[in-house]
Amino acid sequence: MDMRIPAVFDAPGRMDRSRSAAAPRVAVFAALLLALPTGPASAAAPPGAPVDAWGNEREDAGWTFYFDNDSLTPVQRDEDYTGGIAVTLAGRRAQRNWLSADAPLGLLDALFLPAAVDIGFQLHSQQFGGLAFTPGTIKEADVRAGDRPYASLLYVANGRSYIGDGSGPVYHSSLSIGVLGLHVVPEFQDAFHSMIGARKPRGWDHQISSGGEPTFRYTLTRQDLQLAGASIDHTHYEFKSAVAASIGYLTEGSAALSWRWGRINTPWWAGPPDRVEYIAEPAPATGGSMLHPDVRELYVWGGIKAHARLYNSFLQGQFRGSDLEYSYHEVRPLIGEAWLGVTAQITGEYRLSWVMRYQTSELKPEPGDRSLIWGGLVLSHDL
Repeated sequence: MDMRIPAVFDAPGRMDRSRSAAAPRVAVFAALLLALPTGPASAAAPPGAPVDAWGNEREDAGWTFYFDNDSLTPVQRDEDYTGGIAVTLAGRRAQRNWLSADAPLGLLDALFLPAAVDIGFQLHSQQFGGLAFTPGTIKEADVRAGDRPYASLLYVANGRSYIGDGSGPVYHSSLSIGVLGLHVVPEFQDAFHSMIGARKPRGWDHQISSGGEPTFRYTLTRQDLQLAGASIDHTHYEFKSAVAASIGYLTEGSAALSWRWGRINTPWWAGPPDRVEYIAEPAPATGGSMLHPDVRELYVWGGIKAHARLYNSFLQGQFRGSDLEYSYHEVRPLIGEAWLGVTAQITGEYRLSWVMRYQTSELKPEPGDRSLIWGGLVLSHDL
């Protein structure tokens, strides 16, 4: 059986050593991440957190709508990560919502993040979403060797944020449970293409794990505020760093630097969605204004990230055989990413963000060896 998890057998009785070494490397990276020193213990809510009159996380703290598409950039392309859509619900209710994965997420965090679980004020979120990937040309119904395979994911994810006093490190975790290869996402893409007058993709019958296959992903992220201060005309700036590790349908380690500058009213740990592998992960609500309540937020933000990726199910498949999939040696293990966006508080506690993202090539074969560019719109509302 050709298993597409980091430790696999490529032929009966013969193990692919490059993949068998993947799990230990992930474990080492996670150990290094979690061994980093933590901040001072504090169970009180940090400034800007969405809390009720008793100091507890609000039952319903807000919602966020994400829409990614490669048409949302000045560069008109319809390939690779062609689009995603997600809704995040924040607040204590996310722990017990329909299909909530918060309970298993809490068990994993207690195992891998015991110090953060003990010291951090917890914020919770739940996300429902879908992703779609297509090759460079979508007018051909046959498999196009060397190009990106069709792939889709429909998922539900729960997230937690562990925040000390707001000045020390902040830890984020998420557990995503989903299904690869369903035809729900392609049908949505067909409807969207019909609405905008674009060509419909013809090769979805050859997508990764066509017919459906369950999958998961567990992610840990540590963020640190490196520099912050006031600038001219009531503006502020922030620089933060992040390290992360994940295992599942995307297995990788990453390190990032990000910034934002402008009229900022929200905590640094609840800034725009820079914790992204394709679509943004579930994130807490921003909690409302805190610095200058009489000034609406308006700021620019950006960042860079380096990925050391060991496994990508959207290219390599999973347990189930696919018409087109690639081996570990045909995908690039080192990937760079950059983004630039703007966020505006349009009215009350509504915020609208636009971001353009660039990522270096994930595939080695031609014609799939090309960079990825896509844009995203994010609408959020704090309750």
